[in-house]
Amino acid sequence: MKKWLVCILLVSLPCGCAETPHAEHGQELNLYEIRKNHPYQWVEKHHVQLTDQQKNELAQHGIEIGESEETIVYYSMTTRRGRSEVEKAFLAQGEGECGHFKLMVDIERSITIEEIHIIENPADQTGTHCINNDFLEQFIGKDLNSSFEVAKEPGDTRTTPDRIRPIKNAPITSEKIAKELRKWLVISKILKRDYPVWSIEQ
Repeated sequence: MKKWLVCILLVSLPCGCAETPHAEHGQELNLYEIRKNHPYQWVEKHHVQLTDQQKNELAQHGIEIGESEETIVYYSMTTRRGRSEVEKAFLAQGEGECGHFKLMVDIERSITIEEIHIIENPADQTGTHCINNDFLEQFIGKDLNSSFEVAKEPGDTRTTPDRIRPIKNAPITSEKIAKELRKWLVISKILKRDYPVWSIEQ
């Protein structure tokens, strides 16, 4: 299940759900072209309204959900339409030292981060992109039992190797990305538990 994201299309892939804009949620993405030889061809967009119980559960994990995030938008890849889900994809985004970033995180059905794709990479004053693949690769394979703590000092990773090495000169961005990725792992676990049949089109 590697690198199924090839390029960003200019238009959204049609799905069974109503073409409601949902732009206010800030989680919409342009959909992607699946690799021609990929065995799983169905990709659907879903909108799920979080219940009060689910929001309380997220709060217990230290995750605060804003009003614009109460409707979760995710993209489901299945072996057949609405069945046998392989993975979900979510938009992880935030503001850092260099500006706004957008990442696509692919989460396997085992609730493990499989891949992270850079959608929008802000640049610093020299024009150098802030986020690099070396930083993101540290999250691949992580699950909810993994540490998402970002090292405060360069030497911290030698004494505590499970800490995340931060992006050079971008500690805020590093922290924001780590929190976003953990948040989507928790949400993915809740969705898997509460919606075991992947036919939700809201």
